[in-house]
Amino acid sequence: MPQAVIMAGGQGERFWPLTHKGFPKYRLRFRKKSSLLGATFTRLRSVYAKNQIHVVTTRDHAILIKKELPNFPAANLIIEPVRRNTAAAILLASARIAQRFGPEEIVSFFPADHLIEDTASFERTLRGAARLAGRKRMLVTIGVHPTFPATGYGYIRFGKKISGAPHAFQVDRFVEKPDLKNAARYLKEKRFLWNGGIFTWRAGVLIDTLKEINPAYYRKFSLEDVAKSYRQLPNISIDYAVLEKAHNIAVYRTSMDWCDLGGWDMFYDRSSKDLNKNFHAGVPLLCKDSKGSLVISDHCKRPLVVLGAKDLIVVQTERGTLVCQKGRSEEAALLAKKII
Repeated sequence: MPQAVIMAGGQGERFWPLTHKGFPKYRLRFRKKSSLLGATFTRLRSVYAKNQIHVVTTRDHAILIKKELPNFPAANLIIEPVRRNTAAAILLASARIAQRFGPEEIVSFFPADHLIEDTASFERTLRGAARLAGRKRMLVTIGVHPTFPATGYGYIRFGKKISGAPHAFQVDRFVEKPDLKNAARYLKEKRFLWNGGIFTWRAGVLIDTLKEINPAYYRKFSLEDVAKSYRQLPNISIDYAVLEKAHNIAVYRTSMDWCDLGGWDMFYDRSSKDLNKNFHAGVPLLCKDSKGSLVISDHCKRPLVVLGAKDLIVVQTERGTLVCQKGRSEEAALLAKKII
C-alpha cells in the first residue's frame, strides 16, 4: 500500500457553536477518545507505515494538525496557500506524490473527519480498491452499501461489473443529496451506493485524466509556483472537476461501517448513551429527568442545567448556545450564520 493522503480542511459549520476556524470538525472528540483526525491517522497506520501517510491542508490549519498529530513527519505535510476545495487539494497532493515517488505510485485519499470503527473491513476495502487501481488506469471511488434512506449523503449509481475485480463496478452516474422520497427509492432499487469520499488511483492517472477532460483547469496549475496557481484555480470539488466528467471511473462496493458525521443529529445517533438515551459531556453540567437528548458544555465556565428535556440538542460554548429539536440541527446552524 504505497501512499495515503488525509484531507484536512474546512470548519465544520454544521457543528455550530463548537466548531469554528480554530476548531474544525476534525478536532471533534467522539466517545471521549482521540479526535476524528487522530482516529483517521490511527486507522491508516493499520495499513501504512508512518512515512507513507501525508496530510494536505492549508497554512492556517498546519499548526492544528501538529497539535493533533504531534509526531507526524513534517516532510509529509502538504501545504496549500489558501483553500480551493478538494479538486485543488487532490491535484496538488497527486502532483507532489508523482514528483517524489513517480507517476505510477498508488495514492489513496481520505477525509480527516469520517467515522469508521470496523478497521478490518476498512483494510479489506482499501486493499481491494488499491489492487484495482494498480491493475487498471482507473479512478477508483469507494461506494458504501446504504443502510437507511440518507438525505445528507451523495450517491453513486453503479453499472456493469468490472471483470476480475470482486466488488468493483463501472460508475453510471453521481447523484447529489436526494430528498427523502428519492433516497427511499435508491435504497429499494439496490443500484445506488453512498459516496464515501474516499479515492484511490495512480498519481499519474489522475493528472492525465484531468489534462484530458478539464484542460482549462489543469493549465492554471503549476507545481513550480503553487501560490500563483491557487490564485487562479476555481473553488470546485474533485467530483465536479473530474469524477462526474471522466469515463475511467470505478466504484468499489463495501459494507464497512462508514459515517460522515454531518451534524449534531448524526453525532447523537452514533454516540454511546445512558439509560435514558441521553448523551452528555462537559462541566459544569447537570442533566436531569431528560430523555433522548444531546447535551454538551464545552470550554465554558458558566454552568449548564437541563431539566425535563426530551429529544433536544443543547450545546453551550463561549461562542454561543444552541437549543433545538433533534432533526433540526443543520437548519439551526444555518440560522446561526445570520447572527455571527
